[in-house]
Amino acid sequence: MNSKLLAMSLLLAARAVAAPEIELKDETGKTILKYVIEVPPDIAPAGTMDPARQVGLLICSQEHDTPTGNDIFPVRQSLLRQGLLGKYILVAPAPQGRKFGLADHEPIEKLIAWATKTYPINPRRVYMYGKGEGSKISMEFAMLHPGLVTAAIGYSWGAWLMPSELKEPIDFAGRAPEIYLTLGRRDLAHHLTCVRDAHERLQSKGYHLIYREFDELGDRTYHPPSNDDALAWATRLRNKNIPPSAEEAKLLESPPAAVNGYYPALALVGGAPAGAVLQKLFVSKDASVRAAAAETCTHGIFGEATVAALAKLLSDPAVPVRRSAVRALARYANWRYGAAQQALIRVATDPGADASDRLDAADAIGYALRFQVKGARLDPPMFQAVVSLLEDKDEPVRSTAAGILMPVLERARKAPEGGWQKWLDEIKAGEVTARKSLDFQQTLQAAERGDVPAQAAVAMMYANGKGVPQNYTEAAKWWTKAADGGDATAAKLAWNAYKTGGVRGELETVNRLAQAIGEPVQAPRPAAAR
Repeated sequence: MNSKLLAMSLLLAARAVAAPEIELKDETGKTILKYVIEVPPDIAPAGTMDPARQVGLLICSQEHDTPTGNDIFPVRQSLLRQGLLGKYILVAPAPQGRKFGLADHEPIEKLIAWATKTYPINPRRVYMYGKGEGSKISMEFAMLHPGLVTAAIGYSWGAWLMPSELKEPIDFAGRAPEIYLTLGRRDLAHHLTCVRDAHERLQSKGYHLIYREFDELGDRTYHPPSNDDALAWATRLRNKNIPPSAEEAKLLESPPAAVNGYYPALALVGGAPAGAVLQKLFVSKDASVRAAAAETCTHGIFGEATVAALAKLLSDPAVPVRRSAVRALARYANWRYGAAQQALIRVATDPGADASDRLDAADAIGYALRFQVKGARLDPPMFQAVVSLLEDKDEPVRSTAAGILMPVLERARKAPEGGWQKWLDEIKAGEVTARKSLDFQQTLQAAERGDVPAQAAVAMMYANGKGVPQNYTEAAKWWTKAADGGDATAAKLAWNAYKTGGVRGELETVNRLAQAIGEPVQAPRPAAAR
């Protein structure tokens, strides 16, 4: 390990043992909020505009009833493992009350403003990370403040508050923050239902969402596999609503210089602006330039258009270009960028493609599915492709596909119970797609006529604020109607709205829903306890 990084880690760990809360005060001396902060040693002074000397900001919010800064540790250790520790300031806000809520939004805004004034923070590199109630504030604050936060990482609890789309839909690809949500299957029972419910609502809303479930994870956020994956993803993103600074723009205008086989200046600037430069390099006549441009995509995320352009390099005449492209697309497919998944599927399943390219693509799909195989299976096309490769004429491809799917199988079995098609059908049945239409009135009219799918749809529109102001009470009402019409998913969503979403419901209704989805019923409270 680099001695400087080791010394930094020991220094920060020593600070964290008894990390004191500090008060952020306004000009009158009134406390805005309390916080814990870890600052790398020897960073540049405030106001530094050189992008290479600027740092990012990671806001780490803890669960209720735990010490402020409790979830800095997993972030710090992940950054240390990835060689990024000296490039980020870590700050943990304390909630205004027992739990984070809407009252914390303004203080956190002021905390970000203070941090960016006090330290050399690049405003395009601000991220949030949280556990439990800290997860909720991270996702909700990011969704409501897309001009401040680039991405949010959440563990062990969901988000409820979202921006309403009344006239114009949100541009999720071009303007919205992105979200990484993780659930440990050993977590508390009500956390399981809350996080799974949030996954469905966030996916339906339209956010780019990476959702993971892990058998070995409980109600903690220290989990190196997901910590490293989530932070590697988030720190490659740049805020979509903040243009590059003048200094960053100069880096984009200058001829890029390759270092160690890629363009670090383009990776540093990142985002769609740097992606536009990469797209031009992808079509260079020089194969070494194309390869370096493709390799740069393993170091940054540059928007959907760049992913689509990168995918075309899978048919490049130069082998090094194709291999750099497939490495980058493997990362993007893992992080659920659709164009990357589709490109890898095309090559892997094309019997006329080069045998080595097919094998590389199949291996890349395996990398992208490594957390999904035994976790939340969210991308049916990739699973469909891998299952189809089990019968491929090329033995190495067949073996790769079998290795990818091995965690699914019990010992001595060659297929899941009921066969692979039944297994694929179950994955497809659980797929959640984003609803793009904002035509609330037409959907409501169908729901009022008793159409069960429309009732479920109008409930989700109320829950997510699609064409109507967000209203969970109305959402629960319509989910309940759809549940009474036989919609099992609506029953689950309605029950969770009553149990963890803060919606008041009649005990008889809640228990009817609980029985429908196999959850414990709640006994009436004695009169003296009411």
